[in-house]
Amino acid sequence: MYLERLYASHFRNLEELDWRPHRHFNLLTGANGQGKTNVLEALFVIAGLRSFRATRLAECIQFGENTATLAATYRRRGDRGDLGLQVQTKGRKTTVDGKAVSSAVDYLGKLVVVLFAPADLALPHAQPADRRRWLDRVVFNHEPQHLLELRDYEKVLTSRNVILKQGQRGSIDPHLIDVYDALLVRHGAAVIRRRLAVLARFAPIVSDVFAAIAAPGLHLDVVCPGRQDDGQLEKKLLELLRECRQRDQILGYTTRGPHRDDVQFLLQGRPAAVHASQGQCRALVLALKIAEIRSLEATLGEPPVLLMDDVSSELDQQRNAALMRYLDDLGGQVILTTTASDHIRARAPRQIFSMFQGQLQPGALFERQEIPPGEAADEPISH
Repeated sequence: MYLERLYASHFRNLEELDWRPHRHFNLLTGANGQGKTNVLEALFVIAGLRSFRATRLAECIQFGENTATLAATYRRRGDRGDLGLQVQTKGRKTTVDGKAVSSAVDYLGKLVVVLFAPADLALPHAQPADRRRWLDRVVFNHEPQHLLELRDYEKVLTSRNVILKQGQRGSIDPHLIDVYDALLVRHGAAVIRRRLAVLARFAPIVSDVFAAIAAPGLHLDVVCPGRQDDGQLEKKLLELLRECRQRDQILGYTTRGPHRDDVQFLLQGRPAAVHASQGQCRALVLALKIAEIRSLEATLGEPPVLLMDDVSSELDQQRNAALMRYLDDLGGQVILTTTASDHIRARAPRQIFSMFQGQLQPGALFERQEIPPGEAADEPISH
């Protein structure tokens, strides 16, 4: 799977961008504030209809404009596909292969991207909400239906919280809250089951990759504490909601459920956030990303597109070398931003693009070269 073309108009500072990336490795260079991350965000948005930087897509529209337009042409197992997205101040319009689609089910999962950003390196020490978002992105990439179920759950949760808030000023209609509890249980159980199912396939790969990057004797587990798919999820969730109803009414919001779950990284059976060194935590996150790509490759039959936002400058020499070796062997498409190109020492075929004020200019094009690990390639072969 790879991107052939990206078009962006009035998206952030990308007033009009028409870019055809290299099939394998793309290095976007330039000073801060020129729009490198905006290119990655545009790709992330058109692939998954969500941003990794904004809570609302309308925030991505260029100042003074009413609409941002994105279009992507991609190849998947040799077949060409086209995605189109218009982001408006209220709502959006989507197309697949030139035909309008109103359901996200018909849109999502066509172009699959994995993002690796500096914020991910803080994942072991981050807030539970950040780890939930990370897990839901992993699950969504494997099973696009997860995003729709998650949105249904969040809608019911919002409605239940409104009723609880109103209940702070008086009594709650028990029949009405029962209706919302039943809906919350149905959608919540589906969300939990998808998380657990993907983790069951994903966690062993993480453990193997981590052992290879960090040390063979170290074992890493990725778990959701207190959750298991034992066929009793609906019953347990309903009991939990009823048990917490009085407390929820006092506080005015729903205190238990999959929206409060966490993900835990256990190193030798102990929480990595407490017992792992900084280097081990960074190796852990690197293992998470490499494992996600491998897991998706097994699911999709080919690697997803990897987006990396200036991550190499945040890694030490050992971890960066491990990452570059992996990228050399990946065989898929990588789009990487950096302000310091000397951190990038991959040997794969690649092209360098220079970013300035929202525009990409093609630069040096390198073919694959056999060079010692840690050394830069020699001279570009063409322009």
